[in-house]
Amino acid sequence: MTDLRKLLLASAAGLALTAGPVLAEGTYDQAPEKDMQTEGAMELDTSADTDSVAQLESLGYTDVEPIEAQGDAAPEGQAYFTGTNADGDPVTILFDEEAGTVISEEPSQ
Repeated sequence: MTDLRKLLLASAAGLALTAGPVLAEGTYDQAPEKDMQTEGAMELDTSADTDSVAQLESLGYTDVEPIEAQGDAAPEGQAYFTGTNADGDPVTILFDEEAGTVISEEPSQ
């Protein structure tokens, strides 16, 4: 009985080793797509910041820059930016990235 279990285990392991590469997704001769996530890899998604900057500029702000080290200061879906408002004053902007709206604007220090 033990020999049968060993035989089944060895057969399953051999099948996994030979079929694994055949069943693997993707190709190895092409670069991964931009949206592809690989296990253990960390990629910063700056597209949200770029979109938010463009939205803030369309609202009349200039010199808009994301504040990189926000920590726990901004709630989920919100971000802080620095920029210049329509009056020419330097400001810190709390922006709702999901709704595309300015939550608050305060003078920069």
